[in-house]
Amino acid sequence: MINVSEPEADNLSKKLNKTRKEFDNQYIEKGSNGMMLINTIPCHFLQEDNACSVYEDRFEGCREFPALHLPYFSKRLFSTFMHYPRCPIIFNVIEELKLKTGFKDEY
Repeated sequence: MINVSEPEADNLSKKLNKTRKEFDNQYIEKGSNGMMLINTIPCHFLQEDNACSVYEDRFEGCREFPALHLPYFSKRLFSTFMHYPRCPIIFNVIEELKLKTGFKDEY
């Protein structure tokens, strides 16, 4: 999930030549607490080649992605594994962890 702040939504809506209302209707899901999230996985802005179409204006969460350097990695395992086939960084880290831990796929 990609969190979006008001300033980030304002900025990207301008870059895309959309009103904030158009931008929100097309790209944003709002929680009951007012939190805004990109409304699809993978993100609308992720292209076929896994490049970001709005890279220079990407959201803070995207700038931190895959956030392996942040605390509480174990609390983000679902989203980490969800991106395993798509993200070379996550793929390489998980494959290295498998080697270091002696993981054996017995299925």
